[in-house]
Amino acid sequence: MVREGQFEGRIAIVRRGSGGFGYDPIFVPQGEAPGGRTVGLMSSDEKHALSHRGKAARAMAEYLRQEGW
Repeated sequence: MVREGQFEGRIAIVRRGSGGFGYDPIFVPQGEAPGGRTVGLMSSDEKHALSHRGKAARAMAEYLRQEGW
């Protein structure tokens, strides 16, 4: 079974933050005000609550629970 998640947002003009990897210092999640925090400035818990991987993992966990796992 496959589950997906989306992580929408925009690219920052300037890199901000040293947390995470890859695009984290330049990606501003949807819901953050213009000039708001990049993912690189967020805690791991905040990032996982919003990220596509976190959303997909929660959807898969829910599916597995429903299937009796």
